[in-house]
Amino acid sequence: MGHAEGSTEPKSSSLPDLKSILGIKLDTQKLGPTEKELESLETFQRACNFMAVSQIFLNRSAVDPSTLEKRDVKRRLLGHFGTCPGLALVWAHTNLLIQKEQDSRFLMITGPGHGAPAILAGVYLEGSMTRFYPQYSLDKTGFNTFIRAFSWPGGIPSHVNADTPGAIHEGGELGYALGVAYGSVMDNPDLISVVVVGDGEAETATTATSWHCHKFIDPAESGAVIPILHVNGFKISERTLFGTMDDNEVLALFTGYGYQCAIVEYEDVTNPGRQSDIKIQVDMWAAMQWCYAEIKKIQTAARSGKPMTKPRWPMIVLRSPKGWTGPLKVDGMPMVNSFRSHQIPLPKCASDDEQFEMLKKWLSSYHPESLFDESKSNIIRPEVLELVPKDEGRRLGLIKDAWNNYRPLDLPADWKAFASDKLSEEISPMKAIAKYLEVVIEKNPKDFRIFSPDELASNKLNSVLEKTNRNMQWDPETANRGGRVIEVLSENMLQAFCQGYTLTGRTGLFPSYEAFLMIIDTMLIQYVKFIKVAQESGWRSPNASLNYIETSTLWRQEHNGYSHQQPGLIDVFLDLPQAIARVYLPPDGNSAVSVINHCLRSKNYVNLIVGSKTPGHNFLTIEETEKHCVAGISVWGKHSTDDGKDPDVVLCGIGVEVTTEVVAAVTLLKKEAPEIRVRVVNVVDLLVLAEPGEHPHALDQHAFESIFTADKPVIVSFHGYPNAVRALISGRSSSPHHSRFTVLGYMEKGTTTSPFSMLRVNGVGRYDLAIHAVRATQSFSPQKLGPNSNILVAGWQHKNRESERYAEETGDDPPELKAAVLYEA
Repeated sequence: MGHAEGSTEPKSSSLPDLKSILGIKLDTQKLGPTEKELESLETFQRACNFMAVSQIFLNRSAVDPSTLEKRDVKRRLLGHFGTCPGLALVWAHTNLLIQKEQDSRFLMITGPGHGAPAILAGVYLEGSMTRFYPQYSLDKTGFNTFIRAFSWPGGIPSHVNADTPGAIHEGGELGYALGVAYGSVMDNPDLISVVVVGDGEAETATTATSWHCHKFIDPAESGAVIPILHVNGFKISERTLFGTMDDNEVLALFTGYGYQCAIVEYEDVTNPGRQSDIKIQVDMWAAMQWCYAEIKKIQTAARSGKPMTKPRWPMIVLRSPKGWTGPLKVDGMPMVNSFRSHQIPLPKCASDDEQFEMLKKWLSSYHPESLFDESKSNIIRPEVLELVPKDEGRRLGLIKDAWNNYRPLDLPADWKAFASDKLSEEISPMKAIAKYLEVVIEKNPKDFRIFSPDELASNKLNSVLEKTNRNMQWDPETANRGGRVIEVLSENMLQAFCQGYTLTGRTGLFPSYEAFLMIIDTMLIQYVKFIKVAQESGWRSPNASLNYIETSTLWRQEHNGYSHQQPGLIDVFLDLPQAIARVYLPPDGNSAVSVINHCLRSKNYVNLIVGSKTPGHNFLTIEETEKHCVAGISVWGKHSTDDGKDPDVVLCGIGVEVTTEVVAAVTLLKKEAPEIRVRVVNVVDLLVLAEPGEHPHALDQHAFESIFTADKPVIVSFHGYPNAVRALISGRSSSPHHSRFTVLGYMEKGTTTSPFSMLRVNGVGRYDLAIHAVRATQSFSPQKLGPNSNILVAGWQHKNRESERYAEETGDDPPELKAAVLYEA
C-alpha cells in the first residue's frame, strides 16, 4: 500500500531484495481459478459488498438504487466500510476452498470485527442468518428487515459478536483473533481456521506475541491456521505500522517468526481497475491453495511418524486498498486507499445532494439487479450461491465447531478419592489439585489442556508432568509428544488460547500467579460479554466453563515483595454478569479438590479459584468438606465455642491464610478469654454473600442471619481487598445492626518481610483478630468481660511487636507462629 496517499507500496533503501529469496512464488498458471471460478468469486464479492454498503447506509434494501430517496438513508450512520471488501474477498476464497477440499472443516475468525457488514452479508447469503433468525428470511421482506437491522436499536450489533453465526470471537476489542484461532484448532486435527488479522489490530501487544502461536501446534494432533495479515494501510485516522513496511521488511519479519509468507497485493491502488481486480483474485486463490497444500504436507509428515523439525507454516499478507470498490474521492479528497474510508465514506449523503448521488452510483456499481431478484421467494440469484457449500454443516456460519461442539470431560467418579481424613497431615492445596488433574489428563488425552505461564512447578502443579509433557514444538525435548501443558510467558496469549479452545468445545485450565493474572482483565470482560450474548441467543449450545486458578497469592509472596501482592482479579469478577461469574476460595486441600472437580464439570461460567500452594492442615474431614462446599458457607462447629451456639462474636475466614489465622485467634480466645463465646464461619463460595436476587448462589436473609446472627458482631477476614466483601453485604443494610460487620483484608501494606508479618501489617494476624473479638464483645455485650480485658489486648499487641522485632532480627517468624503459618522453601 502507499507510503503516502495515492502512492504505491513503500520502499526500503536498507534491505536487499528479499522477495526473490524469501517470498513464495505463486504458480498462478497451475493454481489460479478457472474462468467459471473467477466469475463465481467476483459475483459473491459483489453481493457481499453491495449488502455491506446497504447495511451501513440504508434503512431498506435498494436492488434498484435509482428508487432511493434521502429518507431511505439511516439517520445515524454507523459502521466501518474500509475493511469490508477485503473480508468479502477472504470469505469468498475460503468458500471455494471448502468446496475443493472435502477432507477438512473450515472456520473463519475475523480480527477486524468492526467489518461486521461483510461477515453478516456472508452468513445471510449462505442461509445461516435465516436458520437462526427467521425474521431475516430470504425473501424481499426478510432482506429489507436484514438491511435495516444493522446497528439499529433492537437489531444487529455493529461488531461481530456471539449473535453472528460462525463467530467464536468478540470483535469489540482488537488483538485476540490470532491466538483464538490457534486455540480453536488444538486437538481438532481436521479443522483449519482462516483468521484475518487487521493491520491496525496487528499493532496490539497480544497480536505481536501471538505470531509465535504456531510453535505450540503439534500437526499430528491438531488442525492448522491460515493467518491472513490484511494490510490496507490505515487505521481510523492514521497509517498502520504494517502499512509503512515494504515487502522486504514484512518478509524479513515473518520469516524470522518461522512462517513461509505469500504476498498477495492489489497491483495499482492509485487507479483501481479491471486488470488489478482480476489479478488479486487470481493471486489470492493461488495463495489459498498453496497454504492448504503446505498444511497437508506438514500434517502428513507428522501423522506418518516423520514430523518436520520446526515446520514452517504458511501465511498470507494481503495488501488490498482501504475502502476498495468505494468512491475514489469525496469532496476532492482521496477516499479509497485512505483513512477516510475506514468508517463512513459518505458521511453527509442524507443531506448533501452530491454525496447522495454518489451513494446511488456506488450501489449501482455492484450491479445488484444481476445479484438479487425481489420477485422470487429466495431473493438471491442462483449464480451468487455457486460458492456456498452444498453441505450445510460445512458452511462458515453453520459449522458446529463454532456453536454446538461441547465435549464433556470424563472426570474421576469421586473427588473424595483425592482427599484425606488425616487432619494432622500437611498438604499444599495446589498439590492436592495436581493429583486430581493427573487423572483428568489420563482420562482426557484429547479434550483437556492446561495453559500456564512459566510457573507450573512454582505453583506446585508440576506433578501433572508425570502423566503428560509440555507442548512446545520448537523445543526438541517437548515436540511431537502430545503434551497437555502449554507454557508461555504471555498471559494474553494464553487467554486467547483458552477462549478458542473452550468455544470450540473443549475444556481448559489457566493457573497463574495471582498478581499477574490481572493482565487479562479486559480480555476476560470481552469473553464474558461473548458468553452472555451466546446464552441469550437461544441457539448456541453450552460450552465448558473457563477455569482460572490464582495461586502464589499475596500472603505468601512476602519474599518477592510488594509487586507480587495484588488480589484485584476478584474485584473484576464481582463486576461481571452474576449469572456467569463464580469465585471460590477453598481453605484447604480437601476443599480445593472438591472445588476443581465442580468447576471442571460446570458449563458457561468463568470460575476463579483462589488457593494457596503452601502446605497446610485440612480443617475438615472429607464428609464435612463435601457438605461445606455444596453449601458454599458453613459454621465450623468444632472450631467454635459449644459448636457455635449462642455466640457473642462471629469470626469469618474467606481464604486459606486468613482462615488459618481465624482458627488460631479462636484458639487464643478459648485459652485467654474463655468467657467469650465464638462462632467460626468459613466461606468457600464468595458469591453466597451477595444480596438475594443478585446472584444465583446468594443466601436469603433468613439463611444469612442463621449463620451470622441477626444482632451480634461479625469480624470477616478476607483474602483480598475488604471493599469487595463490603460491597457484597451492603445490601443487607436493612438490618439495624449493619455496623456490626467489620471487614478486614489486604490494605496495600505490602512489603518484603516474613509470612506472619504480611498478615500483621495488614491487620489480619491472629492477635489482631483476637483484639477485634474482644473489642466487639465489649461493645455489644459489655457484661461479658471484666475490667481487665484491656490486659488481654495489651498482651496481644505486645505479641505483635515481639514478632516484628524477631522478624527484623532473624529474617523469620517466631517458632510458635510457624507451626500454622508456613512459608515457601
